Amino acid sequence: MDYISPIGVLRIEASERGLRTIEFLSQEQTSEGTMPEGFKNENTRNYLTLCVSALNSYFAKQWGAFDQLRSKILLDLEGTGFQKKVWGVIYSLPNTYPIASISYSELALLADKPSSVRACARICGQNPIPILIPCHRIIAANGTLGGYSAGLSRKSWLLWHEDVAIKGANTLLQQPPQAR
Repeated sequence: MDYISPIGVLRIEASERGLRTIEFLSQEQTSEGTMPEGFKNENTRNYLTLCVSALNSYFAKQWGAFDQLRSKILLDLEGTGFQKKVWGVIYSLPNTYPIASISYSELALLADKPSSVRACARICGQNPIPILIPCHRIIAANGTLGGYSAGLSRKSWLLWHEDVAIKGANTLLQQPPQAR
């Protein structure tokens, strides 16, 4: 199903085992924001409904509601054991205010592979469920944003939206960056 957000249209996909993807779409890729006919399975509908509720809470800055809803959504991730471990570490980052960023090297330490900084950065770029797995909060050790699979303008917007304190940077983003 497609979800219209402040930073563009997101395509949300789930299986009967859990949420599979949230993908940023281009204008050409968008369709109706209704539940597709193929989603007759009750579990799939429930995961999609919970995800939409979580995204609504997220964009309304209702961090507690976002965490409660997010914790009810099972994830149906495909990937290697290490990918799933890294995504699990990112998923476990607290959403309590003030929200903080961590560096790619800190992520590698938390994933118990301190020498795998580049691998962790690559795995962030392969994150199938952005926003719920908040890989946008992972930045370079020098305080620069690094990369983001949906574009740096969206990463900047998400960090601005969360009032994220970026280690190594002197200020928060004061104005909303252009995200589309």
